[in-house]
Amino acid sequence: MFNRLLFQGSGQVGRAFKCSMASLAAGQRYDLVVFGATGYTGQFVVEEVARVAQKEKNESPLTWAVAGRSTDKLNKAIETASQETGLDLSNVAVVKADVGDQESIDAMAAQAKVIINCVGPYTRYGECVVRACISKGASHVDISGEPQFLEGMQLEYNEAAREAGVHIVGACGYDSIPVEMGINHMIQNFEGEINSVENCVIFRGSGAPIHTGTMESAALAISNADVVREIRRRLLPLRLPSPKHRLPRRNPLHYRDELGLYAVPMPTDEPVAFRTQYDFFHEYGRRPVQFRGYMGLRNAFQGIGVLLGMAYFAVLCYFSFTRKLLLKYPEVMTAGVFSRKGAERSALAKSKFTSVLMGRGWSKKLDHGSEQHESPPDQSIIVKVSGPDPGYGATSIMLVASAMTILREKSVCARKGGVMTPGVAFWDTGIVKRLEDRGMTFEIQK
Repeated sequence: MFNRLLFQGSGQVGRAFKCSMASLAAGQRYDLVVFGATGYTGQFVVEEVARVAQKEKNESPLTWAVAGRSTDKLNKAIETASQETGLDLSNVAVVKADVGDQESIDAMAAQAKVIINCVGPYTRYGECVVRACISKGASHVDISGEPQFLEGMQLEYNEAAREAGVHIVGACGYDSIPVEMGINHMIQNFEGEINSVENCVIFRGSGAPIHTGTMESAALAISNADVVREIRRRLLPLRLPSPKHRLPRRNPLHYRDELGLYAVPMPTDEPVAFRTQYDFFHEYGRRPVQFRGYMGLRNAFQGIGVLLGMAYFAVLCYFSFTRKLLLKYPEVMTAGVFSRKGAERSALAKSKFTSVLMGRGWSKKLDHGSEQHESPPDQSIIVKVSGPDPGYGATSIMLVASAMTILREKSVCARKGGVMTPGVAFWDTGIVKRLEDRGMTFEIQK
């Protein structure tokens, strides 16, 4: 039943490719393997792993490899990473693996402690990697924010991952590390308990085009909404307590006095945040935090333009004919917003983001998350999470930090294994410090 749901409308996997794995001493594993290293995002991840490995070489040397279908392209990715970082990467191993050949994926997983998966769209290609990780004892992080993939994997493989003692953690890029770690950081630095959080993300930069991999994931999420609802019905059968003090519903375009900006809905993090709060309540009895996401804009005209653009994109994705045109001619159908080439590095260097998470809660904490406060929230807190361009620079930092957290702090990651959200997996870890060490900031304002 699940496989039919997961792959409905997702197309066929490419031809099988026999692998020839890099040699390792018997019983040894690479600390990290970057799978999909030759892709647009994968290239940035390879460079980030190289920088982290350099930083850690005198304390706890990191062994790592790159993996994909083409040895030539993998060597080129290493060469480019060496040029961009100025580091000698001649000892980085190359592993051949193809999603069309399960044996090659199994062999890759057998030689990794943690796989960083940069191959997408994930609904199409992700399950074979997750299955291999569980069977071979490797943990797995990926950048996918696709509800169909993330929730489908949790429904199908959570218990198996728990039994295997491996962590399968999705949404470890811009979707949804800033929100997940921002909420966790807020809760851990708030004296009482949080009732609700609204996030308003502010983008600054050159308006560079977005790579089509992001577009394909969004298209799948919209077109398979009915499939996601069925998966969610089975995955989350229990209800959360109805909050007495609800987060107010806001107009699609509204003005935020506290920020001096207009805001429009940006709900991409909401499914992940909801699953985290669902888990916190049903597993640990913590109060579930209500969450909504928005994008901040300078004026109402920008807001109207974004809303119209979102509606246009949703219509393109909803109908099969227009969706095929979108996937075949992304530059034309989106007026250059999405591009197969992605953005130039010079444009990305000028881009950055700030997520402003605005929390409301009470100074007094009740005994259990199901108990209700009679009075409305009486305390406020703001957490600002900032970083470089969210699509690639910051995403590579977040993805590698997630992998390093599992590698170095596996004993304190949630439940010693399972398929879970970043907020659950990294609650007791030092991932915020890792992110700050790599240039991101977490600022608390009370």
